[in-house]
Amino acid sequence: MTHSLKSKLLFAVMTPLVVGWLCWLGSQYAQMTRQQKGHNDQFLQQVSENILMSMPAEIDALGTGPRLTLPTTPLQGKKFDTLRYQVWVLDPRKAVVVSAGAPDQPLRPDFAPGFAVTQVGGEPWRVYAATDASGRVQVQAGKAQSAMRAELTYWIKISMLTGGIVLVLLALLVGTAIHWSLRPMNRLRRAIGERAAMDLAPLPTAGIPREIKPLLDSFNDLLGRLSQAMQGERQFLADAAHELRTPLAALLTQTQVALRAGSQADARHALDQLAHGIERTSRLAQQLLDSARVDASRRHNDRRAVELAEVATMVAREFESMASRQRQTISIRAEPASVYGDLDDLGILLRNLVDNALRYSEPGGRIEIRCCRGDDPGTSELSVCDDGPGVLPEERERIFERFFRGSHGNGARGSGIGLSLVARIAQAHGATVHVAEGLSGRGFCCTLRFPAAQEGAD
Repeated sequence: MTHSLKSKLLFAVMTPLVVGWLCWLGSQYAQMTRQQKGHNDQFLQQVSENILMSMPAEIDALGTGPRLTLPTTPLQGKKFDTLRYQVWVLDPRKAVVVSAGAPDQPLRPDFAPGFAVTQVGGEPWRVYAATDASGRVQVQAGKAQSAMRAELTYWIKISMLTGGIVLVLLALLVGTAIHWSLRPMNRLRRAIGERAAMDLAPLPTAGIPREIKPLLDSFNDLLGRLSQAMQGERQFLADAAHELRTPLAALLTQTQVALRAGSQADARHALDQLAHGIERTSRLAQQLLDSARVDASRRHNDRRAVELAEVATMVAREFESMASRQRQTISIRAEPASVYGDLDDLGILLRNLVDNALRYSEPGGRIEIRCCRGDDPGTSELSVCDDGPGVLPEERERIFERFFRGSHGNGARGSGIGLSLVARIAQAHGATVHVAEGLSGRGFCCTLRFPAAQEGAD
């Protein structure tokens, strides 16, 4: 489930506003309730006193005729629609003036002056009674509390409607502003969608908000690394194709020579050359597969504690027959030394070192595999040394470059892949590579220092 950044921003902006508005509405309701009560009481008092002061002194004579009523007119409005009042002559108690809709019974039956809440027709009313100085006339004005609540509800609805409209307009404005702010991201998304699959050029950063720019810079940095990796892989494939093309052409040539050989000796020589070519091509193909295997293992990062002595013993047994054919010897000096890494990758590393030592050593040569704990605490060492022609000092820094071939004394020809695999695997395992002279002060020795595996590591 994906989440919209625009929705999150809108929610983050509008939620405090809505919560603040609801809090403001609650405080307004409490304030309006108090204000309405005070306003209504003041209104009732003013109306009662104004009516009382407008009555004539001979108001007693009004009681002999019919009572007057005031008609409701459009000019009165809602403020006066719910107002009811009565003018009473207290001795005898007679209502001489009443408003339209006023009840027949007194609004305040006890005729006491001042404010009171009374029951009129089974409904509570808020009433104010004003009596003249002589105590002869009393004006009673009141409102039903239901009418007062209805009036308060009306103003609350007006406030809510107004606030709601303001919030909706504000949400539209905020949403528009967010959409406008995200336009560079939308343009960037469309630009990425329109790109070719292999287009790894950096994405444009013009017009990108500075909050998003660090993310885009990191993405461009990743694209740069991918471009370099792909360029390296293209170069590797081109070089590998070239390397395979040469031995395959040689195989075809030797096959044709064998087919056209005029004697058994010539055919034998051609077949020997064909066997050597097949062996070299097979080794090159295996190294290319190993290179792909190393890249895959670096992505999966599936590692555990590996005992170097066991790897050394396994690899030495694999090369026993090859060493025997060339009258060479492989010896092992192994002590317990474990590292944290990939068993297959470490096997590829050691196979390439031993294979190089066997190929570039003279018949009768010696190859020694050593593994032990390093002189530095927390390290483990793995070495492969021989007594062959060795490597020129000026070439030792380059022998781990891909497809580099050194100037070897016995004329052996390699692919230039093996030692580059050694360097890549060592780097992936955090190991350092050191080269020096080999056995008996001659030859070549490659030593790798790994971080030692912790006790109990799986």
